Amino acid sequence: MKNADHTNMLLHTDRPASQRKIVDILAAARTEFFANGFSATSIEAIAARACVSKVTVYSWFKNKENLFGEVVKTECSQMRKYFVVENLEGTELRDILISAAHGMLNFLMRDEMVRFERVLAAEVNRDPKIGEYFLDNGPRMLLGDLTNLLNAAIERGEIRSENVTESAEMFAGLTMGRMDLFLRYGHKVMMTEEDKKKRVNRAVDAWLTLHRV
Repeated sequence: MKNADHTNMLLHTDRPASQRKIVDILAAARTEFFANGFSATSIEAIAARACVSKVTVYSWFKNKENLFGEVVKTECSQMRKYFVVENLEGTELRDILISAAHGMLNFLMRDEMVRFERVLAAEVNRDPKIGEYFLDNGPRMLLGDLTNLLNAAIERGEIRSENVTESAEMFAGLTMGRMDLFLRYGHKVMMTEEDKKKRVNRAVDAWLTLHRV
């Protein structure tokens, strides 16, 4: 089953009991994947934590790869809400980008996210497909959403860009800088809300300076 078809099936499950099982399985899978990574997590452990049978897990998610993808999608859904094209109706692009940049800092600086990315990076050396599962269901989807938002802003005459994908990547780069590298290698970054606000404003204004019409 293709990922899109599988996700659509989950979204259109209307039986309350089934919905509860899916929520419980995803919550259990999140705990296991975030603690142990992809390779060391088993369907058996997820089923036991969710208090369901292995058959139930497989009936909904088919395999561990699909389940991992759904966990990553669910985790990233809080970031994707910033990049909805309809947000441009009645909201300034700068305000949207400010909110998105602040959300990105909070999202990526969490201790559990840093640990998760460290574990995955180590696993990719053994099995590159794990990296693809993660990128396809998380970062690449977010990049696509931001690219769509920027294309809409270009059509409205608010900004310009010769390469929208590169512009989207630049936005993330200006927001995080090299902080993601420091975090991944054990440096503890301490930022107050005021620090985050200043960093976000500088990043967004620098990006807009390069893209204003």
